[in-house]
Amino acid sequence: MAVLHPMRCDVGRGVRAAPLVVALLGVTLGACEPEVPVELRPDGVLRASLGLTDRDVVHIIQVRGRGVAEVAEPDLLAIGPGAWVSFQGGDTRGHVVRFDTLALDPPARDWLRQTDQVESPPLLTPASRWVVSFEGAPGGAYPFAVEGSGELGFGRIELQMENR
Repeated sequence: MAVLHPMRCDVGRGVRAAPLVVALLGVTLGACEPEVPVELRPDGVLRASLGLTDRDVVHIIQVRGRGVAEVAEPDLLAIGPGAWVSFQGGDTRGHVVRFDTLALDPPARDWLRQTDQVESPPLLTPASRWVVSFEGAPGGAYPFAVEGSGELGFGRIELQMENR
């Protein structure tokens, strides 16, 4: 069974070609890529500050207090290579996101340290965010903790590498 996804193609730009020919060329030459869903595209601030485009994928994890505990929503997130993750404040309680360097595989731990992405600055408002780039990151699990005024919250990002 085939699953169809919207595609963005650079094949035949400026040239009118039959859709079947363009589709076949895209499959043959690898010039087409799945269209990024609107909800995963970067907003204007990320476009302006980081130079992101519609081809970049940005996942959002909201961190907030719930009762006496800190939470991450979602607390489990599967991403692909090169994705970005935006940790966003969900209230005014103040939160810090910290990857669990003791639980990380050594290559992932080393990569986070080299890219200076182990720990967020304080996220003090709902408008606060910390954006982590997974460009060049090794695949695997990236467990993290959410610290604030309540009990620790926990989450995990799973970087799933493409089959090649």
